[in-house]
This record gives sequence, C-alpha cells and structure tokens, in this order.
Amino acid sequence: MVKQLEKDIQLEICTWLQSQDIFFWRFRYMSRFPIKFIPKGLPDIMILHKGLFIGLEVKVPGYWKYTDPQKMMSTKIKSNGGLCYLVTSLDEAKIVMDPL
Repeated sequence: MVKQLEKDIQLEICTWLQSQDIFFWRFRYMSRFPIKFIPKGLPDIMILHKGLFIGLEVKVPGYWKYTDPQKMMSTKIKSNGGLCYLVTSLDEAKIVMDPL
C-alpha cells in the first residue's frame, strides 16, 4: 500500500469543498518570505461556512499530533467562536462538515 502524502489529502479535501460550493482557502507559509502579521500554526484549510470559521489541520494517518504553534492557534480559533479539527482523510473532513 502506498502511503498518501499530506498534500494529496489536502487536494482531495479542497476539490470536494469546491464541488460543494463551500467557501474556503489555503494559505502556504513560505519561510523564505516571512510576513510579519501572518501567525504561525494556521490550519492547512480555512473555511467560512454559514457564518462559522472552521480550520482543518491535515495530517497523514499515523501522525496525529499538532505542533505547539498549531495547538496555540487551535485554542485561539476556538476561544473566538470558531472550530478547528485535525483530519487525516477526505472522509473525516466530510464528517466534520456534515452537521454544518
């Protein structure tokens, strides 16, 4: 069995979100060009759906840990009324989005 890469899981999720006409974006932090006001730990995929902010942090199966900046960002998102989830597949992302 070939191990799926994180970028491939992200692409599957983004393709599905687009097919559902859900407003989302991805931000890729380029360490060569640090930008002063972009916080570290942003989720891989950010969604604004029915007035609710949802962050999806995508990991490959078997590596289910947030980094310290991701933990802090998840806490900030939740304390400001948003949701933040760690997902390892398109199926998990669909489960997150289903009740919304």
